[in-house]
Amino acid sequence: MLKRDEILSKTKLKTEKISVEEWGGEVIISSMSGTMRDSWEQMLREKDSDGKIISPRAKLVAFTVVDEKGERVFTDKDVVSIGKLSSSSLDKVTNVAMRLNGLSEDAVEDAKKNLS
Repeated sequence: MLKRDEILSKTKLKTEKISVEEWGGEVIISSMSGTMRDSWEQMLREKDSDGKIISPRAKLVAFTVVDEKGERVFTDKDVVSIGKLSSSSLDKVTNVAMRLNGLSEDAVEDAKKNLS
């Protein structure tokens, strides 16, 4: 049986390096910690004046692209700028981020509905 300290020491997150041609190089995509996932889900609650979720792909990119130390490359304030990048580049990153974080298309849609 695992002990408390053994469990709490398991903070290493899965990462994967991918090439994003549109950005001219490679980036590292990370799984999210529980705290990060909660923050991302909270950020998904933001909606525009029509009640639509604002830039869900850009938000996922902001939370999952990390540097070699595992620190986020983007801040929450970068979401609007990230959203202006090509959809094909965002798709490449979000597809990997979704896989690493156990987010299927259906799970993301369900999360959106639950946040409504």
